[in-house]
Amino acid sequence: MKKRTVLITGGNRGIGLAIGKRFQSEGDRVVILDLPDVPSPEALNLVSENGGAYFTCDISNKSDVDRVVPRILDSFGFVDVLINNAGILKWASFLETTEDDFDSTFNVNVKGMYLVTQPFAREMVARKEGNIINMASMGGKWGATLQSAYCASKAAVIELTKVMAMELGPYNIRVNSLCPGIIKSELGKGSPRSADSWLDKTPLGRLGLPEDVADVAYFIASTEARYMTGQAVNVTGGMIMY
Repeated sequence: MKKRTVLITGGNRGIGLAIGKRFQSEGDRVVILDLPDVPSPEALNLVSENGGAYFTCDISNKSDVDRVVPRILDSFGFVDVLINNAGILKWASFLETTEDDFDSTFNVNVKGMYLVTQPFAREMVARKEGNIINMASMGGKWGATLQSAYCASKAAVIELTKVMAMELGPYNIRVNSLCPGIIKSELGKGSPRSADSWLDKTPLGRLGLPEDVADVAYFIASTEARYMTGQAVNVTGGMIMY
């Protein structure tokens, strides 16, 4: 497989960082978009390999995205694989979810994906080649208490992925989403329920690791998955099977 340019939003830590490491280990160039002005040491080391780069960007802010996208295209020409991984989760019951929290969740998880994807998808259409992976969640298929805004936003990601797959497929662009289950990552911190309490609902009997998600992401972006598009792929250890 040729060396590819892989752009990952929210790649500074957690699942996004693990995905970047997986692609980099195969010789791909990794470009990260994330909020911190200074990348984590692991992210800095990752993008330093194979000629990648780190860009500070608030993906929910259109002017910020418009500022960064031309810099990426000027530096690398095009993006082979776009992975929309950035996301936020705010714990609250439906009745206690504030309008600000609801808006910020959708602004990052859905609008941010739209803002980043649209310009790169246009470039992929021009080349008639591309691969887009959107990070959804088990919560987008199976609602969970205290996560009303998050689950609703991830359901939106799944449906938007399907529409993108329909519209971009004729241009040889595949679009899929990933639906992780309970993963040991930063996003799950602050949960009122311990992660281990989910073990009895997971047939494989363990929690997921960021690397479990990364391996599936790499497969979906590979030529082995060339006839696969519009899918919402579970990485849940069997916790949900639909």
